[in-house]
Amino acid sequence: MRQFFSAARYIYLMFARYLERKIFAPPQEQSFSFKINSHSYTAGEQFVCFLSVPPNFPISQVKNVSIDFFRFDILRNQFAFGFGATPKIAGRTLELEQSFPADMIPGFYGVQRATISVIPLDDGGSDQNIAVEFSPVTIQVRTSAQVPDTPQLIDKEIAAIGLRRAALARKPHFVTPVTKPEEGSRFLVQVFAVGCLIYARQQLEGYSILPLGLGLSHRNMWEIVNGFLESEGREPIAFVDQTEQSFMASTPIFVITYEEVVAADIDAASDYCIKHSQHIFSILGLDRGQKPRAFAYVIGQYDTPNLWHWFAFPGYQGNLLSDFNPVETSNRIERLLPRLEANPFSRLIVSTYGDATGEQEYGFALLRFWAVMELIAEHTVAIGAAVTNPDGSPILNAKGNPETTSSKHGRVYEYILSTGLYSSTGYYTEAGVQKTVFVGDLTSQSASSATEAISLWDMVRAVYAIRNSIAHEGQFDPAKAQTGDKYQQLAARLTTRPQGPDPLQFIKSQARLAIGREV
Repeated sequence: MRQFFSAARYIYLMFARYLERKIFAPPQEQSFSFKINSHSYTAGEQFVCFLSVPPNFPISQVKNVSIDFFRFDILRNQFAFGFGATPKIAGRTLELEQSFPADMIPGFYGVQRATISVIPLDDGGSDQNIAVEFSPVTIQVRTSAQVPDTPQLIDKEIAAIGLRRAALARKPHFVTPVTKPEEGSRFLVQVFAVGCLIYARQQLEGYSILPLGLGLSHRNMWEIVNGFLESEGREPIAFVDQTEQSFMASTPIFVITYEEVVAADIDAASDYCIKHSQHIFSILGLDRGQKPRAFAYVIGQYDTPNLWHWFAFPGYQGNLLSDFNPVETSNRIERLLPRLEANPFSRLIVSTYGDATGEQEYGFALLRFWAVMELIAEHTVAIGAAVTNPDGSPILNAKGNPETTSSKHGRVYEYILSTGLYSSTGYYTEAGVQKTVFVGDLTSQSASSATEAISLWDMVRAVYAIRNSIAHEGQFDPAKAQTGDKYQQLAARLTTRPQGPDPLQFIKSQARLAIGREV
């Protein structure tokens, strides 16, 4: 079952291909080529790079060239440093000068793509950004005390990194009570999931996440509909390719592969990977939309013909996760997964947040996001303290008594206030005139220049008013709220206004920030 080592072999082959492209690719086969004036630098040192373009490229129209360097890290390439500049043009070559950051970490770096901004020939057009690739160029960044490596030694070091990555990729997962390979059976486990758009392979220690194209087909549903129509003697509907493409785009799928799970039996191996993958789904669900869900599992046992599989399609409500940094997904999982596995409270708030992001009904989603804030505030805010405005002035209730952190809304307010990250400005149009709404410290300059200013306390109380209506009545009725206290009236105004600050988005953003701080 050699195919079980696909991830490790993939990493090794990618590095072999990388070095092959770097060392052996014939120059005439490259449309673009890249050179740099040295192979070893110190942090902060100036460098000159040269990007040669093919004869048919409109070099005279080039406005800017952007280049990104990546660092060869333990498990994956990490974005390290990027810059853009107007190049000097010499023949068919674009020349750029730049200095490496003074705090650049010693190690090995590479570059293999650039973005060229070209001015359009017609006056009315916009600049065109052209992404180009070329044979990889690798360099060393060293300390001032280090002796520069030779180019050959740099290539050997990078090849060694590839071998170490392959070894980490197939690092086994030992499932309690198993602690040694000989104590259990070895399994390859693959978890297929829907609901998260990942653009590039994510390699982590002992497992990987691989996108599998756009997504699922709606053909089966189309056949069900047509079968029903035909049973009633009606004309079937046509299969529309555009609908198929839209459906596939809205159901992105990926697979998590655990290269080697050592467990007592198939049940222990599957239980471990199901739990582990659920933690990953919770992390992926932190960003936006619904957290992804598994719809199929495939498990093979090494050195045997045993193969198990089952499907558990969960449906999908829409979560697209895209990263500016293609390895940020791996970084996030690597950072958060140990905390979720070690801390039940972290699992609780992350899972609650993930459930909230998948909730389609406005009030129910707000209730769940509030629950995240309430849980965190209960763990971090002392009970019984007086709450104040950002300027330190006391907040009094309707009876003139000080508000305190003894109440749920008081604790949530105090937690948000303590972070300092709560001010925002929104806009809405009334009678054709754009107006501004500020939320935050009413003594700030932004508040004085806004059409309407809402204090942080009032915003929290408006959210809490909606939360209470949902918890007690199952819905928030703006018409009924307009006859309530000032916080209910504010909630009604904010939820019925088509633009401007929104209670749901406010509490969602605060919950996301809180998880970022606490997990």
